[in-house]
Amino acid sequence: MHTGFCTTKFDTEVLIIGNGPAGIALSAFLSGMHPYYDPKTPHENVTVHEKLMANADFSLIDQTKIGGSWNEYDPEMLTVSFSDWMDMPGFTMEQWLGGKPLVKRLPSVAIATYLKKYVERLRLRKKFHQHFVVNSIRKVGDVWITEGKRSTDGRAFRIRSKQVVVACGKTSPRKLQLPNEEHCSSNIVYDMRSLKEKLDSTKKTVIDDEHYDTPSTSASAPVIVVGDGVSSVDCVRHCLERDIPVIHVIRRNLRELRIYRMMIGRSAHKLYQRLLDANVSAISKCHVEITTGGGEIIESPYSTVAVCIGRESHFSALFETPPTFLDYRNPQDETMYAVGSYAGDHFVRFLVGGCLRVAQHIIAGGNNNNLNKF
Repeated sequence: MHTGFCTTKFDTEVLIIGNGPAGIALSAFLSGMHPYYDPKTPHENVTVHEKLMANADFSLIDQTKIGGSWNEYDPEMLTVSFSDWMDMPGFTMEQWLGGKPLVKRLPSVAIATYLKKYVERLRLRKKFHQHFVVNSIRKVGDVWITEGKRSTDGRAFRIRSKQVVVACGKTSPRKLQLPNEEHCSSNIVYDMRSLKEKLDSTKKTVIDDEHYDTPSTSASAPVIVVGDGVSSVDCVRHCLERDIPVIHVIRRNLRELRIYRMMIGRSAHKLYQRLLDANVSAISKCHVEITTGGGEIIESPYSTVAVCIGRESHFSALFETPPTFLDYRNPQDETMYAVGSYAGDHFVRFLVGGCLRVAQHIIAGGNNNNLNKF
């Protein structure tokens, strides 16, 4: 049994905080994976192709669990991006699958597995330290001090590095910011996986108590779904497939909303009610209060509230002064970088380029004049 205070120290040139696609891609570049332009498969844009061909003799650079948030999503959730847009540098999705995927969009469980296999294929596993929860980051002289605890055993750690890269993305679900939200937390979920678990547990209780093994019916209190993105649509679809009534609270008005036939009113369902230009303004254990843009206040009972209004990062709070970034680098301290969602690149097909840029800066030693050498 572990007792007392134990500190694990690591000294490294570059510390990457985050083990999602951004952290993995940057680790690959810094470990020597060299991307290059293959003229046999030219870029569709002629101008881009010509510029890349001008440097065809040179490489573009001379230099939670693994997978990050992809491990937390509902396993059946499909990606927004096509499968080939999820490719990581040096080992594509098609190479991993052994052929072209039969479907355009893959479930999240496939992406999480692919990222783990990617790390194994590129032999990066020894560089990853999992279950480290960061509590503070500060600069002492020329050295970054990153401290925290291991979630597995509570042991403290301190990592000293000359450079630090924030690649942790947006991992915390946005909340409604209502006074009574925490008090009602047992009835509120913030993602599809949690909604499924909540509904399954409710169904199990019905089976155990009443020997009734069918899903909830329209006579039950509705599920309130808040949000107008892909996650909210998944929640709505799942509820309707189980014959559970839904009240869909959509912040946008009809003019702003351009997707999903049901959300814009082109199709209907007897168990679906939409409220446009509306917000949940109050919540109690049994009821929610919904305020529309016209000032109307609607009170409704509910069984569960599914809040799907995006994710955010609280990582900036760990710094003594919240950092800003320009070209993926902190203008006030050129030994600090950001990649992935934290830097505004929310899709894998975008973040790989940002990681390549940071790798260029790091290999060039932070000197812009050296970038042309790589």
